[in-house]
Amino acid sequence: MAIGEAGKIGATALRDKLGISTGSLYYNLRQLGGLVQQDQKRNYTLTPEGQRIYKALVERVEPEELLSKEPPSRIVSALSSIFFPVGLFIPIYENVSVRILIPLLSISVISAMMIYAKFIPFILHVLERPRFTVLEFVINFLTSVFIVYIYTSIMSWIARGGVKTFRISGGKDSLSRIKDWFRNNYAEHLKFLLCLLISLLPLIMLPGFVTIERLFGLNLLPPSSAGEYFLVRDTLLLISQGITVILMTAGISYAKNIKWQSAAMVSFSLLYFSFFVNKVMGFV
Repeated sequence: MAIGEAGKIGATALRDKLGISTGSLYYNLRQLGGLVQQDQKRNYTLTPEGQRIYKALVERVEPEELLSKEPPSRIVSALSSIFFPVGLFIPIYENVSVRILIPLLSISVISAMMIYAKFIPFILHVLERPRFTVLEFVINFLTSVFIVYIYTSIMSWIARGGVKTFRISGGKDSLSRIKDWFRNNYAEHLKFLLCLLISLLPLIMLPGFVTIERLFGLNLLPPSSAGEYFLVRDTLLLISQGITVILMTAGISYAKNIKWQSAAMVSFSLLYFSFFVNKVMGFV
């Protein structure tokens, strides 16, 4: 009713008009299936079927009656923001300045913390390396981002049912289709990549603790020669990976317009993939 009344409306304006949390907004939008769509500016509009149903509803009930529900409690809104922080990624799609600033800040913080604390990222793992060059770090970081982007893109495509509509064709034709798909949607690919960069930010938790320990000597970590150090190290790594999975789930769900359950499946499978690859390569 709210979308039909407005004609087209952005996510933030729609959320404010309904008086609901961001998590509830995107959950319910996904439930509407083929009734709601987004234009190139990511404003929400009704599909032809949605317009037909909207007209039928208008004849029987006023929009104000459907929009007069009380907003959720602060506790529900807070929990929704913590475990499904979609609002964190909305500025990337709606604000050009934020789209540039936040990912650059994420890259800078991740690089500075890890290089100073002597850690190298690989997919969703953070590896201690006493000695490495800046070039080695850059190669590992870019490789990790590339793997995460390709893996989540493919798995999200599968989760959306892309396999059902996929048709095998000749080699040149398939390559041409892939190029056209990327060229026509490069802006969306870039925004999704920026969402993933933000999702990787929690991985600096362990390097951050090590950095604070070295700079201020607060004894936050046991000595590296003690057995307790490895327990604390692995615990911090698991916590940081868990937060990364939560952020990545919200980012994938929003960017790829899939249900949060499917996005969570993609994120968790990436975490297991990271464990597998690092184990096979002897890193962990």
